[in-house]
Amino acid sequence: MAENEVKENESRSLFSKVLGPLMVTVGIVGVILGFALSSQDSTDIRVEGNPVIESLLPEPGSEVLRQSFVGIDLISGYEAELVINGVPIPPDQINVLRDADNPRESAQTSGSFGSTLNRFLYQPLEGRAVPELLGGRNCVSAVYWPLSDPEKRETIEWCFTAL
Repeated sequence: MAENEVKENESRSLFSKVLGPLMVTVGIVGVILGFALSSQDSTDIRVEGNPVIESLLPEPGSEVLRQSFVGIDLISGYEAELVINGVPIPPDQINVLRDADNPRESAQTSGSFGSTLNRFLYQPLEGRAVPELLGGRNCVSAVYWPLSDPEKRETIEWCFTAL
C-alpha cells in the first residue's frame, strides 16, 4: 500500500506543480484576450443582434461635431421617436429618409415603405429642440415600433462624444 500512496503523491505533485498552474495561466490569458477583443468598439451587440436596427447615428462611443446628425436607421415598416439628452424631439423636426427617389419627407407624411431605407435623423440647429449637442458626452434614446402594431414599442439608448 505504501507504494501506491507514493505513486499517487507523485501524480498529484505533477498536477499541482505543472498542469494546475498551466491551466490557470491559459484561463487568465483567455479572459484578457476576450476583454481586448470586446473593447474594440467595432460592433454594438445591441444592434448586431437586433434585426430591426440597421445602424445608430452617430455610432456608440464615437466622437462627432456638435452639429452632427443624430438618429436611427431601421428596417422598413417601422417608426421612431428620438430623445437627445433628455429632450424629446418633435416629430416635425425629424427628417425621415425613406427611399432614394424621394429621400426627404416630414415624419408626419406617409412614405414609401417598399425600400429598405428608413432612417430617422435629427440635425441640431438654432431654433430647434436641441440647438447643438453638448460638448462632451451626449446620450440618445430611440423608441421604435412596427407600423402594424404601434403598441409594441422598444427602446435603445446609446452615447457618444461631441467636440
